[in-house]
Amino acid sequence: MAAWGARGAQLDATMAGIRPRELDRSGRRDLAALLKRLGLSFSGLDLFIPLEHFTNARHTDRALSAASAACELASDLERLAGDAGAGVVCTALPDSIDPRVIEALAAAADRHGVAIADLAWPPRDQPAGPGIGAGFDPAAMLMRGADPAAEVARLHAPVLAARLSDVSAVGRVAPGSPGGRLDVLGYAAALHARGFAGAVVADLRGLDDADKAAARMIAAWGP
Repeated sequence: MAAWGARGAQLDATMAGIRPRELDRSGRRDLAALLKRLGLSFSGLDLFIPLEHFTNARHTDRALSAASAACELASDLERLAGDAGAGVVCTALPDSIDPRVIEALAAAADRHGVAIADLAWPPRDQPAGPGIGAGFDPAAMLMRGADPAAEVARLHAPVLAARLSDVSAVGRVAPGSPGGRLDVLGYAAALHARGFAGAVVADLRGLDDADKAAARMIAAWGP
């Protein structure tokens, strides 16, 4: 990430070596120190697990445990890296979800002093619960015929996370690619108008050449 010229790092809490259960106190300090040494800020965590795990009774406890552990890790890295406000866990929550699950997620976020950004589609007009706000993935919106800039402007839920992603006729592509549909300037203006001051995350999911895609995204977003 540092070699790409990125300013910060969004870490995947499901990746081997970064899973909360694999990072003890010393490992978390080492990871934060590595970010500082590379000149990268900590921008938050991703925790994308199957939507049905939040609704299927066989998986709910495990999903809530993973979310709570991710909230704790995000809190620790925010503190150790010295990046106030970066304690945001990005996930996606299903439309139909037991209020008790929402309460448990909100309690975990509150307990660890972080927030949860819900990137599910369609986005909720109001927060799903305390400490839970909206996250935006332009590619997911464009795939369903929605205008990301208009969606950012329309919603009342707090904007907690914003991704940089795009689609073309062949699927997900890096913004700035030929055939991409995202109006990058319009999306940036909408986020600015909403007062979003967090990191915009270059979303590399589903892209083949991460190095090339990251370089294209950084160039498309600008300084």
